[in-house]
This record gives sequence, C-alpha cells and structure tokens, in this order.
Amino acid sequence: MTRVIFWEHAREPVPASGASIRCDLAWPLFLPEAAPGALPEQQPRALAGLFGRWFWESMGQVAGRLRADAPELVWLVTPPLTPASREYLTRLASYWTDEVFYEYPPDTAENRFMAPMVNLGALPTGPLWSSTTETFPEGEERHLVPMAGIGRVFAKVQDVAVGQASARLHSHTAQDEYYLILKGTGTLRMGRHSEPVSPGTFIAKPTGPDLATHILADRGETVTILDLEVYADARQGLASYDIMSYRDHGEVVLTGPGWEDMVPDAAIHRTEDLFSHYFTGYVRNADGSHRPQEFPGHPSRTEP
Repeated sequence: MTRVIFWEHAREPVPASGASIRCDLAWPLFLPEAAPGALPEQQPRALAGLFGRWFWESMGQVAGRLRADAPELVWLVTPPLTPASREYLTRLASYWTDEVFYEYPPDTAENRFMAPMVNLGALPTGPLWSSTTETFPEGEERHLVPMAGIGRVFAKVQDVAVGQASARLHSHTAQDEYYLILKGTGTLRMGRHSEPVSPGTFIAKPTGPDLATHILADRGETVTILDLEVYADARQGLASYDIMSYRDHGEVVLTGPGWEDMVPDAAIHRTEDLFSHYFTGYVRNADGSHRPQEFPGHPSRTEP
C-alpha cells in the first residue's frame, strides 16, 4: 500500500526514494489568483478545475489500491499550506490510498486519511468549507468538492432565500441534473407547469428532453436543495460541450471550444453581462440590448 507523505517547502530536500508530486510547481500554474499554498476565496469550482484535475490524475498515475507497481512512498511536495489547503489535498489523496501522513517517518506519525463522505444534515464548518462556499443576496451555495472527489458529478447544497429562485429557468443539452429537497417548501417550475415541492422531493432532469427548470422559495421559507450535475466529460466545463437555454430571458450560453459557426455573429455576446445580472429579470434582444421584465424569483432589471 502506498503511503503519501506531505513535504512542505520549508523542510529539507525530498528524500530520493519513492515518487514525488510537485504541488509547489503546479500551484502558480493552476491557481495564479491564490497565494502559494492557499485556496482561492469564493471560487469553489476552481478546486474541481485545472488544479484539482491535475492532482487527481497525478495521484492516479503513481498510486491506487490495485497497482502492483505503486511505490511505497509518494512525497507530496507543497508550499507551506493553509489548514483549508491541507484538508483539500488530504481528502483527494485519500481516494487513492489508505495512508496519508503529515510527518515523517510514518511509522511514528498519525494517519490523516479522510473518508470520502459528508453529512448533509450537519455540514462541516471548518476552513475548507468556507473556501467551498459562495454567498449571494439570493442565498448560499456550499459545494461538495473535494468531498465528492473529481469526477463527472458536480454536487452542491444550496439555500434559496425566501422569495428567490434557485437559478434561472434553464435547460441543458448535454448535462443531467437532479435535485433533492432537503428542507423547506417551494415550487418547481418545469416547462409550463408548476408543482409544489417539500423535503424528500426528488426531481430528475436528464439530458435529452431539454426540460427547463428552477425552484422557487415562494412559500415563506428558505428552501435547501442538494443539486447534482452530471457531465458527459470528467473534465466538466473545461472541455464539455453544452447549450444552456434560459427560456425566460431569451438567452443561450454555449460552453466548449469552437462554437463560432453555429450562430450568426450578430447574436454572439460576451457572458459578463449575463452573469452580473443573473438573478434579475429581462429579455435579451437580437442586437444585444435588453428590456426589463419581471419573472418568478427574478425582480425586473433596473441597471443599464
């Protein structure tokens, strides 16, 4: 069984035995917006992006419970780590081995292995959790990466504030999406229909029918949702092709490289305006302008 040893830069050079994974070199390449050894604030998707994918694949190349040629030791070379970063790497490394240590030699150190699980009824509140949380006026999103590993599923727990919507009314052409209501009562809008939802309600939106959905906290209480997004490609938004259609707003977002020939040039606009006004109501015109309009969970846009 491979043993992973954390080896921070402040210490002596890495011993010659075993294999090394150079997080110290990868950090400025994949997380340039963060200080070395720290995680970016309010950017949880970055943890499942380039850096997370690189580390996940690097661990798979040298470790793994079924690899007969796996080395006895893997040195995880890092800059000085924050508590959140240390837990982040520990959780991902624990998918590939049962033995993770912060000190050397491991025979006299504590095994820091962390099981890949989280209790949705009592979500953690430590430093890593604050790095995987985004707060908006409309509510809060707590992402389950890296607890859920780096795969084709992206998971988050979302609190939708009273009177707000979980997202725009939207559909995907290449992404399954499933919702489980954990707390609160609200309303599901799906296509032209509306249905009440309550704790225990499971909502399925598989790829194919292009169903447009969102959930409204319109019954006087916060609605807490487990949101599972299933991508066709494990690299998720880095390489996956998808068309997101926002039916109320009259907009589509094309993700993936090389979409330029699919739509007329005049209809292509940058996404900055869309995401800076994501939770307000308006209808996009073909020339890129917009006209304010109120939708359920989205007050009419007042900004230019």
